[in-house]
Amino acid sequence: MIRLPLPRSVFGQLVLVIGLVLLGAAVLAVAMGRQMTTRPAAVQLLKAMDGFADVAEELARTQPHERVVAHLRDAGLAVSELPPPSRDLRAVPVMRELIEQAPQQLTHGREARLGRIGTANVVWLKLDTQPALWVSFALDQRASRVLRFSVLMLIVGAVLVWLAAAYYAHRLVVPLRRLAQSAPAIVRGEPPSPGTLAGPQEVEELARALADSSKEVREAAEERALMLAGISHDLRTPLTRLQYAIELVPGVDSELRAGMHRDIADIDAILSQFIAYARDGRDEASEPLDLAVLCRNAISAYEGEWQVDTPAHAPMTGRPMALLRAVGNLLVNAQRHGAPPYALALSRQEDAWRIDVVDRGPGLPEQVAERARQPFVHGDGGGTGLGLAIVERVARQHGGELRLAPLRPHGLMATLVLRGS
Repeated sequence: MIRLPLPRSVFGQLVLVIGLVLLGAAVLAVAMGRQMTTRPAAVQLLKAMDGFADVAEELARTQPHERVVAHLRDAGLAVSELPPPSRDLRAVPVMRELIEQAPQQLTHGREARLGRIGTANVVWLKLDTQPALWVSFALDQRASRVLRFSVLMLIVGAVLVWLAAAYYAHRLVVPLRRLAQSAPAIVRGEPPSPGTLAGPQEVEELARALADSSKEVREAAEERALMLAGISHDLRTPLTRLQYAIELVPGVDSELRAGMHRDIADIDAILSQFIAYARDGRDEASEPLDLAVLCRNAISAYEGEWQVDTPAHAPMTGRPMALLRAVGNLLVNAQRHGAPPYALALSRQEDAWRIDVVDRGPGLPEQVAERARQPFVHGDGGGTGLGLAIVERVARQHGGELRLAPLRPHGLMATLVLRGS
């Protein structure tokens, strides 16, 4: 069975429903107009013609044929002794009703036929006389004109109702579309723009409910970030004391001392990752930046040989600290889980900037690569399991995405796509 495509938008569906209702109303009105106007007029005319035929036939039985013809012509009627040519005038509602009702309304021996004299539509009536006479009756077009005027007024009214309905449907759809465009910002905790709350009462209530819910989520996230910041501060103070104590304790093996320093540094890095994930960079304002300079600065902060390929300038608008943290996480991930040679390439891809970080380590299978984006998924090299989750969040904040593609025969390419203007 063939299914017709239906509009998916609210505006399209409302217009379709209104159009179908108006079309049904128009068909019903035309049908009722025919029953109430055209048919009664046709029946009444046929009855008058039948009564006239009674008088004319009675006159023909008492008067000579020539005198009867003369009387009829004196009365302004066209008379013919030969059958007049028939015309198909069924497109005219009254004419169609006349032909359909004639067999039931006219006496036996009489016949009605449609014709035209000049530009006028006429009905020829055959009288039951010897010889047979055909008499024409000019049709009164007022009933047809009334019907046509009624249909025209119905069409005009339907168009006006459709335009009014389309206007109100448009007033409903535009605020909904504006709310849908502002929904991501509202969910991020940003206050809705003044125009977002303009519209029908239901749309305003929905926008306020989204804003209130987003505010509660934002407050919970801020409390979580504050708690983690407090934990970080409270833990870093004893960690610093431990570092000094390790240096002051005599007779400690140098390898043990170095291992303890590494453990303290790892704990500090883990705390930093927790704070970065909790704050998620949404409180940082976007500003113009040079992505090429940012990538080169990120490379300079890490050890190891890196092959760097960037253009001289890569202007965009974004959150510099969040982007620097995301690029740094990719570099750390490559050095921790991969193997040299390492490479970073920055290039333009249609409307986006693309940062490729490549290593030649064991790589990741595709199913593992999908899981690696999730928070707290640890690799074999340790870590917090938040590095790639932070990168993907920063990518989404800049209208992009994070892609992880295994290389052949081995290696991994992490691609950060950014669509900041």
